[in-house]
Amino acid sequence: MTKIPAPGRPDHSDHFDGLSRHYYRLFSRLTPEDGELIWISGALAVQSVLDGHSCLSLSHYAERPLLAAAGEGQDESPGYRLPGAGDWQAALMASRLVGPPEGETALVLDQGRLYLRRYFDYEARLAGEIRRRAALAGHPPERVTGPLAELFPAPGDETDWQMVAAAIAAMKRLCLISGGPGTGKTHTVIRIIKLLRRLAGEERPRIALAAPTGKAASRLQEAMRLSGAEEGLTAQTIHRLLGAIRHSPYFRHHREHRLPLDVLIVDEVSMVDLALMTKLVEAMPDEGRLILLGDQDQLSSVEAGRVLADLCGEDQGYSPEFAAQLEIATGAWVPGSGLGTQAHQDNRRERNPLGDCLARLRKSYRFESGGGIGRLAAAVLAGDAELATNCLAAGGETGISPPAAVGWGRRTDEERLAARLIKAYAPLLAAQKPETALQALGTFQVLCSHRQGPCGTLTVNRWLTETLARRGLIRLTGDSEWHPGRPVIVTGNHYDLRLFNGDLGVALADDAGELKVYFPSPDGGLRAISPGRMPAHETAFALTVHKSQGSEFDEVLLLLPEQPSPLVSRELIYTAITRARRRFELWGGAETVVCGVRARSERHTGLSARLMTGNT
Repeated sequence: MTKIPAPGRPDHSDHFDGLSRHYYRLFSRLTPEDGELIWISGALAVQSVLDGHSCLSLSHYAERPLLAAAGEGQDESPGYRLPGAGDWQAALMASRLVGPPEGETALVLDQGRLYLRRYFDYEARLAGEIRRRAALAGHPPERVTGPLAELFPAPGDETDWQMVAAAIAAMKRLCLISGGPGTGKTHTVIRIIKLLRRLAGEERPRIALAAPTGKAASRLQEAMRLSGAEEGLTAQTIHRLLGAIRHSPYFRHHREHRLPLDVLIVDEVSMVDLALMTKLVEAMPDEGRLILLGDQDQLSSVEAGRVLADLCGEDQGYSPEFAAQLEIATGAWVPGSGLGTQAHQDNRRERNPLGDCLARLRKSYRFESGGGIGRLAAAVLAGDAELATNCLAAGGETGISPPAAVGWGRRTDEERLAARLIKAYAPLLAAQKPETALQALGTFQVLCSHRQGPCGTLTVNRWLTETLARRGLIRLTGDSEWHPGRPVIVTGNHYDLRLFNGDLGVALADDAGELKVYFPSPDGGLRAISPGRMPAHETAFALTVHKSQGSEFDEVLLLLPEQPSPLVSRELIYTAITRARRRFELWGGAETVVCGVRARSERHTGLSARLMTGNT
């Protein structure tokens, strides 16, 4: 195949991989007159989406070397250098590939951000729909007061933020509930459901529960079951709720065929990407009530966007008008924005239009503020590397094990880690019954920042499996990875088997001696699947932090590389810490920890700005 561009013309395609390289060559063929900057820009826009951004921020990459922008080098890298933002924008607007939002060009230039047309449309449509729903009123505060008081005890000196969240869910058609682990999001959901049903009277509202992965949906269902809530509702994945069409990006429910719902409650929204959230919101009936829950401080979705963080924005407090309405509904003082009426009017344009739809659950009932895991999580969120390392070094009975440096080139460190993991996974490997094995699966988990590389999940899972086999703790047959005690994670959705991305199971011999893979059912039972029928899956002794979202374990061991990595961020470390109920330990280089705590996970999007300005 002839390489494009043709010989004699500049070609920077080798700086890109896969799809972005393909688009570099495609753009150079479609607009040979435009020159290398346009082809590079198009490839960078594609690469940005693959890296989780919804757009290419020109100001972020302006005047930087191409090698650094393409992720291959540092800022001092030699070679082609991108122009300043002003010159860059002017060059883009001169290309027939690039146009304004209202056009039909392949690339969209808007407010210094270069989009693929599809992702610009997603962002604009979502912003418009969210702003419209945020402006819709629900029940008046006077009507909410009585039922709310019945569901929540009399408030004490502190603001009951769970009560505030329930009041907002009743008084608004859009409600955002953000809170860390143990802040009572599920507890609040149960009371919101009861509140909405009481307010509806005899007209029983149609309510659905959803989450982005099967594991998150099962966990939501299990939490409701353990709470004793008999709400008659079954949590399901968003894909299942919308009606996924096999081998298609489309769903059976969409703008022209809405969901038959009055209320939709979605958990773990930090994991939902821009495209899926747009399709979900557009499938809701015009007057439907949408309640979104999650932890905005966690890692963003694997795919493009950081929807929950963009929707929540900064904590500006409630407008004085809405704070007064919340006081009527809850019977207690609720902190407002702190702005006087005139100042509030003057600053209205600067306020997050979703601020009155947002409830932040601040009190953790799982981690005491002075406890080890809670203090560590708070230090990491604050970017305080010194306090975080001190918390890790403290160890003792605080719920944290001291960190240990691990070098995969050093045999002694590998042996220490092997001994630690063999001891931790001993109950899983010794289990004879599936119930016992699944229970053991929830007691300990290794998490990794990477999938590839020396400390990635692929390497760790292979190394640990081989180590267990050499020591006679498991028996492998031929090239098969299957053995009793093998933990697995499903990496795709299989609706016929009711197995979904993120589901965790364990292999074990049944009463007849035949190997089966057991998964928990939402009703508390078990399901057994033959290994040959399993959908896409991987060994799960070690999971990436991303894959662990929506799950919790008694103990977590986070394995980080010796040297700092762009993938190790504040959000990643915080997400790993908050997967642990009782104990957290970290193995990795000290410099990696310090750099990670100080580095924020960066996502370039225009959703927050679009929500603020109303420019859709």
